[in-house]
Amino acid sequence: MKYIAICPNGMEDISQKEIKEILKAKSTVLVHGRVCFETKSVEKLISKTQSIMKVYELKQTCVKHEEIETFFVESPFRVVCSRKDEYGLGSQEVEKIVGEKFFLQGNTVDLRNPKSIVFIDIVEGKIFVGLDLSPVLLSKREYRVKIHNQSINACVAYGLVRLSGYTGKRVFIDPFCRDGIIAIEAARFKKGKIFAYDALFPDVRSTEINATLAHVRKEINISRIEIEWLDTKFVEEEVDFIVSAVPFVSKTLKENEVKRLYKEFFYHVSFILKKKGTVVCIVPQAELLKSMCEGLKVVEEREISTSNLSYSVVVFRK
Repeated sequence: MKYIAICPNGMEDISQKEIKEILKAKSTVLVHGRVCFETKSVEKLISKTQSIMKVYELKQTCVKHEEIETFFVESPFRVVCSRKDEYGLGSQEVEKIVGEKFFLQGNTVDLRNPKSIVFIDIVEGKIFVGLDLSPVLLSKREYRVKIHNQSINACVAYGLVRLSGYTGKRVFIDPFCRDGIIAIEAARFKKGKIFAYDALFPDVRSTEINATLAHVRKEINISRIEIEWLDTKFVEEEVDFIVSAVPFVSKTLKENEVKRLYKEFFYHVSFILKKKGTVVCIVPQAELLKSMCEGLKVVEEREISTSNLSYSVVVFRK
């Protein structure tokens, strides 16, 4: 059977890699954020994935909602429409029209407790129709009870870990850990020497709580450390991977303070990072970050997005 995996825009290659690792299956990118694959073991992917936000069984592809054909569903059912681009009708209108088609085939409707969910995915001028296999988003993490207001999507966090090249065992740090999402996703992926630091006690405590609920607390060294003291924790060229959602200019953090943090960050990173070490940073806008990366060179940039949130990801090496 054919399935579509929805992932963060700009991280399709990460989901393809994960699909190959878990299912030993090939996949293709249909449009941004949509990866198609075939398997007889989709439940295995759903239970193990860290990069995919939703999976549905693909039934039809078309360009107009009038072309959507009915298929067997277990009653009661409901229709859910996800519209990522401009379309002539709103999501609720599409749901009503398509739902009526299935209703006229003798199916009953239950909007609260359906046994089947017909998923209409409108993106980049195409309409993908299928059966939703993950009504609860796979990006939702049960361990994540403490959420920082500037934290990132769990699937994005995992994607950053994979972009760094981390495969376990070696030294991995997040010096601005906030609620710990990056370090926790790294520990869930592979055990290693993982460190999560933050300058604020509440963020350190949030990371400890989330890591405990994720059953990886023993795998992560969590401490309150200001960025100025980062080089006191490691000897020269000891660290292999640094991955972080770095601070950025906002209403509560002025540009001068961000510049100071970036200067300290890159100064200490240049000391503790191995010669072939990797730094991956995510930030809403990367111009200021890139202008201050003394001692490192930019080797990759990509734009990623989930829902209405967009980020720049920059990969640095010595």
